[in-house]
Amino acid sequence: MHYDNTIASMNDIPQDIDDIRIETSTLYKPLVNRTIIMVIDALRWDFISDPIRKTAMPITNKLIENSSACLLKAKVEAPTVTMPRIKAITTGRVPTFVDVALNLGSQPILSDNVLIQAKTHGHELIFYGDDTWLKLFPNMFKRHDGTTSFFVTDFTEVDNNVTRHINNELHNNDWSIMILHYLGLDHIGHVTGPFSFLIKPKLTEMDNIIAQIYSRVLHWNDNNDPTLFIICGDHGMKDSGGHGGSTLQETTVPVIVIGTKCSKTHSKFKEIAQLDMAATLSVMLGIPIPYSNFGSITLDLLDNLPLSRKLFAFYYNAKQVHTQFKKLIDYDLQYAHHKYMDAIKFHVAWLNAVNKSYETGYDVIAAYRSALNEMKEVLIRNMLKNDTYSMITAMLFLCQVLWILLHEQYYLSISLEKVFKLFMINLLLWVIIISLWGFESINPFPFNSVKKYMFILSITGILFMNSYFLAKIKYSYYLPSKLRNNSILKWIFFGGILTHAVSLSSSSYVEEEHQIWYFFWSSLLVLLLYKNIKILIIQPLNIHINKIHLWISIELLLLLIGHRILRMLNSTGNKYNHLPDIAGWLIKEESKITITTFVIIALGLLIWIDFKCEKSTYRWYFLILNIGMSLCIYLRHMINNTVISVFLQTSSRSSREINIFWVLFTIFCTFSVYQLILELRHNKTNLFHYVLVFLIRAWVMVSALLHQPYNLILLPIQLIVSFVTNSILKYNYITEMNILMNAWAGNVFYFYQGNSNSLADIDIAAGYVGLQSYIPVITGIFLIINTYTAPVLAYLTNMYHQTLLCKSPNEILSDSRMYIIWKLVPVTTYTFIMTIQKHHLFIWSVFAPKLLYESMYLAVTSCTAFLLQMIILIHCIINKHF
Repeated sequence: MHYDNTIASMNDIPQDIDDIRIETSTLYKPLVNRTIIMVIDALRWDFISDPIRKTAMPITNKLIENSSACLLKAKVEAPTVTMPRIKAITTGRVPTFVDVALNLGSQPILSDNVLIQAKTHGHELIFYGDDTWLKLFPNMFKRHDGTTSFFVTDFTEVDNNVTRHINNELHNNDWSIMILHYLGLDHIGHVTGPFSFLIKPKLTEMDNIIAQIYSRVLHWNDNNDPTLFIICGDHGMKDSGGHGGSTLQETTVPVIVIGTKCSKTHSKFKEIAQLDMAATLSVMLGIPIPYSNFGSITLDLLDNLPLSRKLFAFYYNAKQVHTQFKKLIDYDLQYAHHKYMDAIKFHVAWLNAVNKSYETGYDVIAAYRSALNEMKEVLIRNMLKNDTYSMITAMLFLCQVLWILLHEQYYLSISLEKVFKLFMINLLLWVIIISLWGFESINPFPFNSVKKYMFILSITGILFMNSYFLAKIKYSYYLPSKLRNNSILKWIFFGGILTHAVSLSSSSYVEEEHQIWYFFWSSLLVLLLYKNIKILIIQPLNIHINKIHLWISIELLLLLIGHRILRMLNSTGNKYNHLPDIAGWLIKEESKITITTFVIIALGLLIWIDFKCEKSTYRWYFLILNIGMSLCIYLRHMINNTVISVFLQTSSRSSREINIFWVLFTIFCTFSVYQLILELRHNKTNLFHYVLVFLIRAWVMVSALLHQPYNLILLPIQLIVSFVTNSILKYNYITEMNILMNAWAGNVFYFYQGNSNSLADIDIAAGYVGLQSYIPVITGIFLIINTYTAPVLAYLTNMYHQTLLCKSPNEILSDSRMYIIWKLVPVTTYTFIMTIQKHHLFIWSVFAPKLLYESMYLAVTSCTAFLLQMIILIHCIINKHF
């Protein structure tokens, strides 16, 4: 379905209903002169409705109880991040999932919206708060003062910068629409969660601001200056503090309306859709409804309108939505279209009736509302513009790359004729697949001429490059000859890879993916335990072998016990995310001694592991640096009041401690390079090993800085598990399984950390550690490091163990190839799943976030592998020429 950027005008307001002329100027005119919209970012529904929590906002709740304010429950569509939600409120359309990525760099809204209509029809707008509005609506506001929405460690200044303007603006008469967007509550949620002791004071602060504005609104309304005051959340907040997903806590927000009569004919908490706000605001302001709006007006806020005006408002709303509906193929065959036509017939009959009864009139309204809801549902299902051609092209390229990586033997030279033949075959295959599968696309290349030719040129170049590598493959050395020699354990790994890939076709398995990895990991440990116990039983007289396998069995039992405990550290997924976990208990005030102990043990273990692995010549120098960096990490958490304050009074944002950390880290890196140069003078063959050790140490220390205090313990445990599993595989003579076992361990620790396939579980606070302002590049890097700590560490430690086995560069490259294949298989499979299920009910709330996670996972893994391959190349050059 295609949408344009047409802007509605007063001419779009109907002048007749089925040839019956009506007085539009009488039936459609402003209800209010002035409007104030106060958006409280991440205001959950239960912050207002919960009997205990609502005590934090006594004034607001008193207004609701005495009917001075209307309380509505708004349903929010995923993705639940700020920019798409602002789009929904102002345009009446459901934003697409790509807006999640654009949320970091919002582009101006070009489609019709309430603000454009308001300004076009004489309203003066002012704004204070989240600068996302200023990016979406440049040159829209007469006065404005934006605050950065991404600096999540700021709880107070970000709101004070909004509040300081309110008193003056409430006494200015040169504006008619004021928008306020408060961010402090959202920031507290990201850092400390919705159950933090900081939440109640922040809600009370918002309550006092609402009271201040309400007193002025009451004055205006008493003096015949009709004013509307709306308080709402843009999205909710998950119990973990994040947002972006589709849980009830994220998708249900309150809408409080002051200045209009509340409907008494409905239940206490009427439910509306967030995108209904655009149409409702338009009617109340007497301006055209945005051209591409899908929403329907909220009757509860129009209770004081005469019935004839209500009917006209619904007719206009239905006609405007039907204009969008008519763009669908075979729209006239849809049930929603027939309901719309029936509603108009009922309306005309009511207009022609001699006695226009209220009961019949409200029946007409019910018919319009039913038709609007039906059309809305169909439009939302069909609103996605699938670029099928690009999707198919990407799938073809992924399949080709996967096929190339599956082979290890290549011809040194090939004829250009062979490459050209393969290129033509690939090009023909691409055209055929697009012709068969691309029938849904409206425009095969939705670009201007320059971008279209660049797109085609890029496809041609990639196809030719893939054809070159495909032509070099030696098929006589294909995999079956190697697979025949694989052990049962290796077949289990291959089966696990395929099982995981196929399981992604189910939305439930995507939401609960951690359960799959937990099952795989525990099953693998049990299988190894069985293998070792079997050896103990078969060879009871061999004391030396028995001693080794007895110790291995004990290690495996400890790993199983540790797994059972660590999976309780963070509740993740969707089904059991609400259950209590160890992390939730540790962050409580009464558990401060325990979490302090956890942090000290974690940092102590990291220092000890590094000390034991370092050469005696340098270990004392690095010990001092590691203690210094660990102390800075402890101080960072001490300032956040998560661990016991033992000494020093420091700044509220811990910038000094973080700066000292980076100074020490720079010294650490410099000294490591110096150490590397000295080592190379004596032994050039170990260059790759030394660089790998440095990368592991650097990665662990930076990750330790960014991690939540309760997750710090995962870093030393993962290192210990890596060494233990490598030892187990070594003594069982299956070291070739090390790469896959480390890969599985990386995924298990990834979920131990509390990650999931929901965007709400991204630890946004990690992106701002030590920052005084929003720096997108640094924030992005920090978020990637913190999120993918475990998988990257698993990959690096695996490569480290391979170097200990004195493997050749080619063997190490082969292991890297296997690791990339391990990630490429599910990504390739998932692209097919996404394409087949692109109309699935949960495509945007479940499947799309997973694709984003998998793509980033593959990108991070590929970049890490590329870095190591460059190091190997340098290693080979140095050994050959120096």
